[in-house]
Amino acid sequence: MAKKAQDLIQEEYQILGILLQHPELIDEIADQLEPHHFAQHQSRVIYHHLLDQYQEYGELSRTRLYVQLKKEGLAAEPEDLLEKLTSGFLTPSELKPAVELIRGRYQREELIKAALKIQNIAGEEDLKLEECQARAQEIIFAATTESLTQRHIYSMEEALMEAYQAYMDRKTRDADTGLLTGFISLDRILGGIKKGHLSVLAASTSVGKSAFALNVALNIIKRQVPVAIISLEMDAQEIMDRIIINEAEVNGWRYSQGETSDEEDLKIAEALDHLYPLPLCISDERGLNTSQVRARLRKFRAQNEGLGLAIIDYLQLLQLPHEGYSFQNMARAVGENVLQLRNMASELEIPILLLSQISRSFTSRTDKRPVLSDLRDSGNIEEIADSVLFLYRHAHTSVGAREEAREEGRERDTEVIVAKNRTGMTGDTTLFFEQERIRFIDPENLSIERSIPGEG
Repeated sequence: MAKKAQDLIQEEYQILGILLQHPELIDEIADQLEPHHFAQHQSRVIYHHLLDQYQEYGELSRTRLYVQLKKEGLAAEPEDLLEKLTSGFLTPSELKPAVELIRGRYQREELIKAALKIQNIAGEEDLKLEECQARAQEIIFAATTESLTQRHIYSMEEALMEAYQAYMDRKTRDADTGLLTGFISLDRILGGIKKGHLSVLAASTSVGKSAFALNVALNIIKRQVPVAIISLEMDAQEIMDRIIINEAEVNGWRYSQGETSDEEDLKIAEALDHLYPLPLCISDERGLNTSQVRARLRKFRAQNEGLGLAIIDYLQLLQLPHEGYSFQNMARAVGENVLQLRNMASELEIPILLLSQISRSFTSRTDKRPVLSDLRDSGNIEEIADSVLFLYRHAHTSVGAREEAREEGRERDTEVIVAKNRTGMTGDTTLFFEQERIRFIDPENLSIERSIPGEG
């Protein structure tokens, strides 16, 4: 063990010695090696001071390091320590292998610590199995993320080549340009939901957020693209009832009361046959936190050998990251959840569609169409999200508006407003909401379907 500890000290001293003899090499490793990678306290402190010098002065100074070591009393004889670090012939070519060795040892030790933590968690008999699994996945993720992270500084040539290759892939349709919702007029504006992006669908209560999201899910799984639904409000049976009503095109009320006709029963049977092989996964447990959501999405992705879209219904029902938040700090807590979900989309390389309520501030405005500022009570979604969509139904805003819309034949009209789109256009389109079938219809889809020979 003593020999092993001595070898470790020598390996860490080697890195420090090379940097002191060749200060310019700090540029090569400053973003790869952190002080916590060093096992020895003394080596950790010395490297920390070297990084501080690099940040403040843009260079390394042996004299400044000597003064700092003497001031802190880290070594009885700082001059002897510096001499020991720089004695011998240390070639610059040894720096990279030494850094890889130190990082590799650190990451192995982190895995060992993670295994011990998981062992302790598994021994907590009063902990639910799902919570135990979620914590275990979080621990493994934390222990392995650093080793998977690759930092890259691009030159103009590298950046141009990657950008041009991505452009040509889009031209030849070899690249994923976005997951289409299936609503043609909306996809023309939105350009599809992008992989790694967090898209927010927001509206006031009972406008149809969940119905719209389920419509999108059905449109996507029909293309054999796996979709996961994390429902914090509806149970799995209610979700499937809505999907069956949509697919069978039967009256939702009669379906819910068991009063469907023989003709509708045949449609329901056909719908079940169509839906059975489609790749949909549902979690309907309430009160989940973001860690548990991540665990479920990883499980769904493994089961389906991939995941095309995750739908989370809805933000305000997610468990807050910490207990004891005051009312004033509630928005900050919700904002932490939003940021976690955006990071999750990037980490899992999937698009996430997050449903959210909006504040009641719009009720005092003459024009009650939702705007980005209506989200500010929900953790600055407008800043964090990659895209924001609003649903707005004028007939839903008041009794007078409902009567007005009914007289004008616009009672079903629902505006889909793309208020933010980081990689595309903004704008709006109008869909029809069929209350009895709990579904949205794009008039542009209908016109195309009617033009297909043998359809309609």
